Amino acid sequence: MDFEEDHFELPDDVISKDDALSYVCENEWENVEEVFRDLEREEWLKTSKTCLELLSVISQKDRAHMRGGIKKWLRKKQNDGDDVTEEQLFAIAADVCGFVEELANSSNNSKFLRAVGLDAYARMHRLTAAHGILVSANSCGLDDLQWAKDLLAITRAFCDFLSEISDPGQEPFVQFRIRGPIEVFNKYLRAAPAQLLVHWRDQDGDVSFGRSPDPELPNLSSFIANWIAEYLTKTYPYVSLGVCAECGRFFSRERRDKTFCSKTCQNRVAYKRKKLLESNALTPVNVAPDDACDIAKGLWLHHPRFGIGLVEAVGGRAGGPVRSLPGSTQDAQVVQYRSMLSRMTVLQVRFLHGARLLRFADLFEGQKKEEQLPQFYEVKSEETLAELL
Repeated sequence: MDFEEDHFELPDDVISKDDALSYVCENEWENVEEVFRDLEREEWLKTSKTCLELLSVISQKDRAHMRGGIKKWLRKKQNDGDDVTEEQLFAIAADVCGFVEELANSSNNSKFLRAVGLDAYARMHRLTAAHGILVSANSCGLDDLQWAKDLLAITRAFCDFLSEISDPGQEPFVQFRIRGPIEVFNKYLRAAPAQLLVHWRDQDGDVSFGRSPDPELPNLSSFIANWIAEYLTKTYPYVSLGVCAECGRFFSRERRDKTFCSKTCQNRVAYKRKKLLESNALTPVNVAPDDACDIAKGLWLHHPRFGIGLVEAVGGRAGGPVRSLPGSTQDAQVVQYRSMLSRMTVLQVRFLHGARLLRFADLFEGQKKEEQLPQFYEVKSEETLAELL
C-alpha cells in the first residue's frame, strides 16, 4: 500500500537529528569523549600490537635469565649481578631474529618504501609498527650483538617505568623514580636521526602522512624509543600498559595497579607461593617497624604484589651505628633515634621480574587494596627454594 507524503505526519514528541546531537554535546559530552577514547585505545593497540609482542619476547627471555640467576645464587652462592652475558645476548638475539623473520614472512609488503627522490620516500600502504620494525631490523645480525644489548636495556627501562608509575601511593616520588628510565629513552632517541616523513594514499584516495625509520640508517632500539615516546606523549592518558609479574608479557590493563596479564598467570603465582610458603624452605623472621634499620642483606621478602624476592642491599642511613647520647634520658633518646633511622630505610629487593626499591612505607604501612604486609624470611633449605621458584 502506498501512502502520499502529505498523509504522513511525525508525532509531536519526535526530536530532530540536529536537536538530538546538540543535546548530547551539551549534556553528555563526557560520555561522548569516553566513547572516542575507547575507539582510539582499540585502534592504537591494534596498530602497536607488533611492538608489544617484540618487547614481550625480550622481557620473557630476560625473566628466564633472572630466575636462573637467583637459582644459581641459591645453589652455588654465585651472583652474576646485572652484567649481561654473551649467552644471554645470543638467546635474545636469536628470539628477536626469529620474531622478525616470521613477521616478514607474514607481511605482504616487506619492501613498503620506495625512493621517489634523493631523500624522499613514498609508501603504498598505511604505516604500522610492523613496517617500522621490519625496516629497523636490517641492523640486526648475529656477528655483533650490541643491538641485542641495547634492546634489552630499553626493554628493562620500559618495564621499570611502567612498574614505577603503577605503584600505589608513590605519586609524590614518581618524578624522581622515573628519571632513570626516561634518561635511557632519551639516550636511544639521540642514537639515530629523526624519522623520515612519508606519505601514501588511503582507500578513499586521500593522501596520508606518517613517520618511518630511515632504511639507510636502521636502528631497532631507536625505533622502539620513538614508539615509547609517541605512546607517552599521545596515548598514555587513555591506554594503560603493564608487564605481567609472572610471564613477562606486556599487556593493556583496566586498572593501573593490575599485576598479571591473565587469571592463568595470577592463579599460577598464587599456587607457587602457597606451595613455597608451605614447604618449610623459609622460616619467618619478625621485623618490628622500629627495628627496620637492622634488616640485613640476604633475607627474603614475600610481597603481596611482587612475590618472593631477595634483599640485595639496604640503603638510606639504615644499618649505621647509633651514636651515644649522654644524660639520664639516653635510652629513650636512643630508641627515638633508632626509630628515626628505621623510617629512612630503603631496601633493594631482587624479585623474579627485576629489582625494586622499597621504602619504610612500602614495608610497614598498609597500602590501599592490599590486605597483607610484606613478610621477611630466612632460608632454611636453599635447594627446595630454588626448585620452587
